[in-house]
Amino acid sequence: MVLLLIIKRGKENRGKLYIISYNNYIGEELKVRKKDWKSNFWDKIIIGVIVGILVSALPIYSIYSEHLESEHIMSQIDSSLRKADSLQDAGLFEEAIDIYKGVLEKVSSKKFPDEYAMIQNNLGIAYGCLASVKDKEANLKKAINAFQEALKIKTVESHPIDYATTQNNLGNAYHGLAEERDKEANLEKAIYAYQEALKIRIIESYPIDYATTQNNLGTTYTRLAEVRDKQSNLKKAIHAYQEALKIHTVERYPSDYAMTQNNLGTAYRGLAEERDKEANLEKAIYAYQETLKIYTVESYSTEYATTQSNLGNAYLDLAEVRKVNR
Repeated sequence: MVLLLIIKRGKENRGKLYIISYNNYIGEELKVRKKDWKSNFWDKIIIGVIVGILVSALPIYSIYSEHLESEHIMSQIDSSLRKADSLQDAGLFEEAIDIYKGVLEKVSSKKFPDEYAMIQNNLGIAYGCLASVKDKEANLKKAINAFQEALKIKTVESHPIDYATTQNNLGNAYHGLAEERDKEANLEKAIYAYQEALKIRIIESYPIDYATTQNNLGTTYTRLAEVRDKQSNLKKAIHAYQEALKIHTVERYPSDYAMTQNNLGTAYRGLAEERDKEANLEKAIYAYQETLKIYTVESYSTEYATTQSNLGNAYLDLAEVRKVNR
């Protein structure tokens, strides 16, 4: 047996010597090491678990932070859009446009695609309204650009209803631009846009929107008839107006009924210059008379006067036809 001389530290052990066997010392030392090893092992396990939890929690925290940020941005967007919409309703189009453009600087088409498209559509409407007040061509071009931006997001596959609405708005902008330049080309673009809208706006599912777009389409065909293929385009216009009148009845939508009947009368009068003059003038006169059931002098004085003038001209044309035929 090997003996070891051990000096233990501490006040109480000062000056004392301890003699123990080597075997006992090693045994005690192993016990201590074993105890320390077990303690370190579990400490490492616990630390590892905690680190793992923290690491796995980081993406969740990041997502949550992004969610809070998005919620904050959305709240600001909603507030700004309500203000812009109110300004637009009040006829303050330039002020509304400034707000829409300001919001678009904060809204990414990738991060907030739906909101981006909605704002672009509203911006287009605002530019279209401003075009009726000043700088018609320039503002209509801006309106068209805004609608086209919206349509990059609002596709027929992903957002069919919004797609149809924006296409109808785009058609209106092209129709207006045709009054300023490139009449034929812009009217054709308007017709294409309305036809795209009608792929979604079918009479069974969206009757009011269907009638609105059909009336717009009829008006565009009537104007295209002034440029080319008069008879063909007037027939298409008449068909579109008749489709609109399936919904715009005198009982349910009297003002829309009157507007569409007046447009129909104008198309028949134009067609009378190409064929079946007497028959088409009679149809024009009937349409104008239907219009005047709603457009009374008391309620719609301006529209009443316009329709009376159209009716008078149709009667004059009819008188000429019957005079010649005698």
